Amino acid sequence: MKKLIIFFILILFPLATYPFWIWSPKTQKWKNPKYSPKASPFLQFKEGEKYFAEQKYKDAYKSFKKVIIYYPDAQEAAEAQYYLGRCLEELNQKYQAFLEYKKVIDSYPNSKRINEIVERQYKIGEYFLNRQPKQWLGISLYDLVEHPSIEIFKKIVEKSPYSSYAPLAQYKLGVLLLQFNRFEEARDAFQKLIDTYPESQWATPAKYQLAIATAKASFGVDYDSTYIEEATTRLNEFVKKNPQAQITNEAKDQLKQLRNKEAKKNFDIAKFYEKQQKYKSALIYYKIIIDDYSDSDYYDIALERSKKLYDFLEGKITKKELIKKQK
Repeated sequence: MKKLIIFFILILFPLATYPFWIWSPKTQKWKNPKYSPKASPFLQFKEGEKYFAEQKYKDAYKSFKKVIIYYPDAQEAAEAQYYLGRCLEELNQKYQAFLEYKKVIDSYPNSKRINEIVERQYKIGEYFLNRQPKQWLGISLYDLVEHPSIEIFKKIVEKSPYSSYAPLAQYKLGVLLLQFNRFEEARDAFQKLIDTYPESQWATPAKYQLAIATAKASFGVDYDSTYIEEATTRLNEFVKKNPQAQITNEAKDQLKQLRNKEAKKNFDIAKFYEKQQKYKSALIYYKIIIDDYSDSDYYDIALERSKKLYDFLEGKITKKELIKKQK
């Protein structure tokens, strides 16, 4: 009985496996048609198209992948590479889709899909830009790894600098860097937009954002007027050229903050000299505030302090009275 069972197993096993595994005299190997490519890149591509139309995106992805693996130089390869990205987008694997689209631009720069691909890459960048990052123990994921939109926008500008989405991607890159307090990098991004795409509709708001980034960068610089002067100049220029712009009020507020910061710098120097009893030196800096920063929060106090110092220097009050009034 046992031998009879073994006999039937040996007979039936080849019948059961035959539809899946076939011996190839040419390669001298067993092959499974399920995992093997079609006889031509055209047929292989058409299989992928069929699955894609049926919304069987995983099967479509596998079929298009076979075109790339087995027929990389075929005419259908570029289109198959494009559809790999489409399949991953439909499967909500956005970043992986971006990487597949990037391969089309890198490997098939003459593809008819380039403009569409750049648009799709930009939309993926926007998707991550507007998506709330995952949190882990109260820490944002993007505190640990680079934000994907930064990479995507950079690649659009780098690989497709003449596309209609390049200046917009450059602008969004600057905005994102500004949000992450990477002020120096934001300044470079906005400056690149202004220099590279001066006729773009994004050049004007980039000038404003450049001033903002410059201003924010200056907040970490002690007694260095370089950034503040540059930002003030740019903001003044923007306000004059764009009096009706929606962001002008914000620009004016930012300009006032900058002038206050510069006034405070002069005020602190004046106080330092006053404590050192170098009253004439102190008066120089109080006078700067009075003459140049009358719209600042330090104007009234600078005016009051300078009046008392003049009174002392002219002998109208004693040093004891001056110190008392300082307190």
